[in-house]
Amino acid sequence: MSFHLPEPIVDRLLARLGHDDDFRAAFQADARAALASLGFAPAADASVTQGLWLCLAVDELASKEAIRATHEGLRRQLGAARMSYNPIGLTVAAKPDRSAA
Repeated sequence: MSFHLPEPIVDRLLARLGHDDDFRAAFQADARAALASLGFAPAADASVTQGLWLCLAVDELASKEAIRATHEGLRRQLGAARMSYNPIGLTVAAKPDRSAA
């Protein structure tokens, strides 16, 4: 299965991941159901149990602040037509501790 996330879904996803603790918890527990709750029809189709849905997993999310700070870059990545061929990383590396220098 191949698809890309439409702009309205990307915008809703990033807004909720950047502000809503309950949605973030729901997304980590079941990303497919969370996407369906945003109105993404392919995620709501329970008859499809293969392809992308087999590997959709969320181990850890970037902080709300990091998602908001990188919103435009994530928006471009998630909305790209080739998105389904590349893993999406919503994790952000910790900033190095500069106080030790």
